Amino acid sequence: MSITSNIATTAAGIARWGLRSVLHRSGGALPGKIGLAIDPELIAHLADLLDASVVVTGTNGKTTTTNLIADAVSASGLTCVCNRAGNNMETGIAGALLEAGSARRRTAGAVRVGVFECDELYTTRVLPRLKPTHFVLLNLFRDQLDRYGEIDRTQDAIAAALASSPETVLVFNADDPLCTAIADRVPNPRVAFGIQGATGTETSRMAESRFCAKCNAALEYEYLQYGQLGAYRCPACGWERPELAAWAHDVSLSEGGYSFSLHLPGRTAEQDRELALSTAYNGLYMVYNIMAACTAAGALGADPSRFQNVLDAYVPTGGRMTRWRAMGRTVASDLAKNPVGFDRQIQQIKASDGRLMAFFLNDAEADGRDVSWIWDVDFECLAETPGIRAFVGGSRANDLQVRLKYAEIDAQIVENVEQALASVAAEPSEDDFFAVANYTAFPPVVADLKRLSSEGVNATATPIEPTAPGERATATADTQTTALADEGHAVSAVLDRPLRIVHLYPDALNLYGDGGNAMVVERRCAWRGIPAQIDDVHMGDELDLATADIILIGGGADRDQLAVAHELRSQRDTLGAYVEDDGVMLAICGSYQLLCRSYYMGDDKIEGLGIIAADTVRGDGRLTGNVAVKTEFSNDPFVGFENHGGRTFLDEVEHPLGVSVVPGTGNNGQDGFEGCLHRNLIGTYLHGPALSKNPDLADWLIGRALERRRSAGDAQAAALLPLSPLNDDRELSARAVAMGLLP
Repeated sequence: MSITSNIATTAAGIARWGLRSVLHRSGGALPGKIGLAIDPELIAHLADLLDASVVVTGTNGKTTTTNLIADAVSASGLTCVCNRAGNNMETGIAGALLEAGSARRRTAGAVRVGVFECDELYTTRVLPRLKPTHFVLLNLFRDQLDRYGEIDRTQDAIAAALASSPETVLVFNADDPLCTAIADRVPNPRVAFGIQGATGTETSRMAESRFCAKCNAALEYEYLQYGQLGAYRCPACGWERPELAAWAHDVSLSEGGYSFSLHLPGRTAEQDRELALSTAYNGLYMVYNIMAACTAAGALGADPSRFQNVLDAYVPTGGRMTRWRAMGRTVASDLAKNPVGFDRQIQQIKASDGRLMAFFLNDAEADGRDVSWIWDVDFECLAETPGIRAFVGGSRANDLQVRLKYAEIDAQIVENVEQALASVAAEPSEDDFFAVANYTAFPPVVADLKRLSSEGVNATATPIEPTAPGERATATADTQTTALADEGHAVSAVLDRPLRIVHLYPDALNLYGDGGNAMVVERRCAWRGIPAQIDDVHMGDELDLATADIILIGGGADRDQLAVAHELRSQRDTLGAYVEDDGVMLAICGSYQLLCRSYYMGDDKIEGLGIIAADTVRGDGRLTGNVAVKTEFSNDPFVGFENHGGRTFLDEVEHPLGVSVVPGTGNNGQDGFEGCLHRNLIGTYLHGPALSKNPDLADWLIGRALERRRSAGDAQAAALLPLSPLNDDRELSARAVAMGLLP
């Protein structure tokens, strides 16, 4: 190594000694931070310590997969260098290499294998320097969009990282079309893994893009496992899931967990082998993690025949997938940080017939400030659970409470998991309790459970008693109907034709939980007894707006938005006539841009529909953060979260939705305006989704739709005006929390 590298190594070693010997703390990322500050190429200079190495990345499962690979490597007698603590940025990987360098003399002659978890965006800094022999790509899901941006950006970063290390073997999840798209872009040798055949746990919800990476046509699936993972094919150009080199089959779920057979590739077909594996941890995602770990470990020189022993001994880190005995009952804790991860936990609760549960949500920087993704979690599947007791906590507990309200679940806010457990003390002790939390909310949950599971520790939290239906400050169907009846309002309405809510392209344009807007409108109609129905319009469907009362359209990733743009251009006259006939419409972010004359996708100027007299141009960076806008609709500002790179400028003939409360936000960050009000069309950059914390905006849409029908002579619609009030305490509390987050 150079003189600079030796100085960096020495300085980092002193820092590590001080942390451990003086402060009695683990080394963490600080030694790596110091070392890289002195020698930015330190990882490259330390890479020769390793005989082989693997970098593991992806949205979900990085820590589990990394630790399983490391355990398998160690079990095979190899010396493992690993950032097990989860310090998955450049500093953490450098710290692990520095640790290996200090132990080099003690392990002279040993085969050293590096196993490193790496943040997706940091792969561009790590791979060119480390030049790992293998790279594992697990999956790509929407996650922390305010930090990562859209998934296209993450794909570009990973592809660039791999291209900088072309001899690195790419081990990738071929069931994920977003991962396969990366594999098709890079020159690296590749090993594709996936699940062969349907597993009986399929989901109807797709988390991310269902569009072809080659021609942008909608993909077709033979079967869908979860998220966008499955067996896909493009009917237009033939692009499809590649042939699998490693695959799981005969996947079976029982009370004891998952069991399956794993086919592993050898250097020749004769050397291929089959392993019978099982894990006590539920969740189909665990099967994918195991596949990736076993495939990579075998490629690194670990003995695959030892892998079942590794699985049997595996203990998740930090309280993940852990079962505790606390306050007289079993408590299952797990971490979930995005729509797919949370949805997998929800499905496990449902499969376990769970009825006692708590969800904790924070919005610290490590979590992502935007929590709109909770509207893409299938809480609705729990609504019919008999005797359900649900609790919410964390800095964004109010948002979770509103989300569950619209799923017809009455959730109570608690300070911590101890208070939730105290509140169900009278429930049968054999009923398990499920605690799910995101990044920064999870460690406090684990700390409480550790303390409560210790012998002789008693709960001190004040329990929250369940409220009677008539007392709830919520809006489940029964509760709101009761409240309206008590106030003398009609609780059932007659409409020969239900209010028709047309949701355009929900499978393509739902990047920021915008599908929640349809839920909010439909529920607020139902709680008033107003018949309403949601009609989803998908790509290729006929766009029939003759009986449409409210049109909702959300935002999407660039590729998805472009596909919708092509679809809607042929329907421009139909949609334009609806708007000019005072049709009610809400367009969010990308679709707001699409309704203007033009917008940009990268360097390409895209023709819009021209319904709104405005243009969207490229901006310098993104406008991201909590926002509020003063409008004519309400005495209180509307709140939401913006995350857009385009800058929209309205012509003078257009009327903005309102004025931004926070300078430098809104349409373009310059003129102070946010959104657009064009007749009964509202375009806005507000996510959240827009209507969840702004019930007065939702009611404006409903009221304008009924007014339009009244103007056309519908006496039944006229009888429903003005709208009956609803109890919006929870929505307004969430709004107040959002106002407190403004810069």
